Order: sequence, then structure tokens, then C-alpha cells
Amino acid sequence: MAGTIETHPAENSNWRKHKNACPFYRERWFPCNDVAAGEPMYQVFCLKGTPPVTAEEQAKCFRSKTCCWRLANKKQTKTDAAPEAAREATEETSLSSH
Repeated sequence: MAGTIETHPAENSNWRKHKNACPFYRERWFPCNDVAAGEPMYQVFCLKGTPPVTAEEQAKCFRSKTCCWRLANKKQTKTDAAPEAAREATEETSLSSH
């Protein structure tokens, strides 16, 4: 459902936290929807601006109860890249000094 959200989900009681999902995941159900007409059963919102796009991503949101899995992946990637960047900088310094 493409449209605008007039009240931010963090401030609106119609947007619910899923009890086992990411703390930033919100969903709003439409109990009187018409599925045959193509109306959605529910709408998803992410307070961090990284909503799930696929069923696989939504499953990751459900398994990530303490933090956003995407932000955790970005943080891990930066942590993994830092030692590599430091090693490369050391190699470049030692090569340029010869």
C-alpha cells in the first residue's frame, strides 16, 4: 500500500510492536481489508528507515529482538574492515619508506 503516514508510528497506538521482533519494527493491521481487491492485510514500518522488503528480510526482523539486523551487519562489516584497512595502510607506509 503506497501512501502517506500522517502520524508517526512511534506516536500512534495503531502501530504495534511485534513481541519477538526488532525494537524498531512496527506493523499496522487492517482487519476490514478486501484481499480480493488487492488491499493489504497489514503495513510494516521501520523506525530506523530500513523496512523489510522481502519475506526473508522480514524473517530476519523477527529473529532480531534486541537490535536492527541491518545496522548490526553494517557495524560488523565496519569492524571487520578496520583491521584490514590498518594492515593495508601499514604495508603502504613500509613500501613507500623503501
